[in-house]
Amino acid sequence: MNIRTVLAWAAAIALTAALAMTYTAGYAQKQRVASIANVKGTVSVKQSGQKDWAPAAVRMELKEGDELKTDAGSTAIIRMDDGTMVKVGPLATMKMDKLDKTGAASKTNIDMGSGKTWSRVNKLNEQSDFSIKTPTAVAGVRGTFFSSEVAQTSDSTFDVFEGAVAVSSSANPDQAVMVGARQRSTVAPNQNPSAPSAIPANEYDAGRSGFSEEEFAAATYDLQISVSPQVVEPGKNATVNVQLFRNSSPFKGEVNVKLNLSGSATFVSNGSPEISATTDSNGALSLEITSTSTETVTVSAQLTIKVKK
Repeated sequence: MNIRTVLAWAAAIALTAALAMTYTAGYAQKQRVASIANVKGTVSVKQSGQKDWAPAAVRMELKEGDELKTDAGSTAIIRMDDGTMVKVGPLATMKMDKLDKTGAASKTNIDMGSGKTWSRVNKLNEQSDFSIKTPTAVAGVRGTFFSSEVAQTSDSTFDVFEGAVAVSSSANPDQAVMVGARQRSTVAPNQNPSAPSAIPANEYDAGRSGFSEEEFAAATYDLQISVSPQVVEPGKNATVNVQLFRNSSPFKGEVNVKLNLSGSATFVSNGSPEISATTDSNGALSLEITSTSTETVTVSAQLTIKVKK
């Protein structure tokens, strides 16, 4: 199956996120799975229990114990099943330390070895928690937007852009400080967290833009397109199927999509390689195509989704 997806968010921002979640039925504790929503540059993944690293790719699943690393100038966005997202910056290493769910309680813990992450955590219930662990500190939240950075000295710095984060030292986890919006705390090795202080205005803007509203919105959506049969024969029809997802579930609503076909293929309804069509109320769309020659047809798509900031 050939799939090529090109998306645009309002001002032509690429939407290249995906999430495929699976659950193990019949157990009180469920094996949760995260997914890589976006990859830029060179990003590698090592599965739990394996020795070798493999190139990361969009829609690749991450399970408990899996590790991820980024090269210089490279980033990745990881999406959890509740819509929480973590952007991993360049030259970073991390491990999915805990991903489980028992009843309504979900536990997510990410172990950061180096580099910087930005976490946009959806509001969690009282039984659930999300935490970032570094070599010197632990940051726990239930719904917020913050960054965490591990310096070469192993100092860990937490900048909070929205909500609040409880920061504690790995050496003294019972002594936590609450870091509020527009505040920062740093934890040096074997030291308690510094008292929260205001993030300088220029650093606040630069830090927040590390995982922008537009980038977050883009990673929320995934447009999947397939052509069946894969090879179109002259005079015969094939079907282009389009499905828009939001946080791994079919999007509820109608969306206008512009589709373009490769080669000599055209849409049956208008005889053109281009068409503008509207999905049904579940974000799905099917269109017939044909071709004058035997070819493998590739489809590109563009859509606009208006997201409230």
